Amino acid sequence: MTELEEFEKQIYKLTLNDWKELFVLIPVIESSKEFIRSGGIIEDENDPDNFKITPIIESKIVLDFEKIMYKLKLVIPFNWTEWDEGREIVNKGNYTNLDTITLLKILTAFIRNNRFCDGALAGRFKDRSIEIILNEIKKNIEQ
Repeated sequence: MTELEEFEKQIYKLTLNDWKELFVLIPVIESSKEFIRSGGIIEDENDPDNFKITPIIESKIVLDFEKIMYKLKLVIPFNWTEWDEGREIVNKGNYTNLDTITLLKILTAFIRNNRFCDGALAGRFKDRSIEIILNEIKKNIEQ
């Protein structure tokens, strides 16, 4: 069984309550305008006695989203950098009528890209891609 097939089995084991943990973010995202601000010196969450210097600071909703995606194990292990179909979907910006796995692969690509390009994930919140994709996933799960 491939890693992607294993992933598919795992997500179908999630309950509606598991998904709700992610879906409760939707109204917060919808009402938010700012997802990033200039950086500075911030407390290191892993070591409260120390501080980190960061060029940008993502808003709480961006950080919460990423944390929940990892907690629910919704970040898919796949080679997102070579996924041409996904790049095409994102370039067109049409996320409607896609299956849940494809939508989660797109979110995974957004999250992983953020590691290489600070602020990229916040940009996907700002252009409302995350909001649209989460609403599409919610629609799929509730059907």
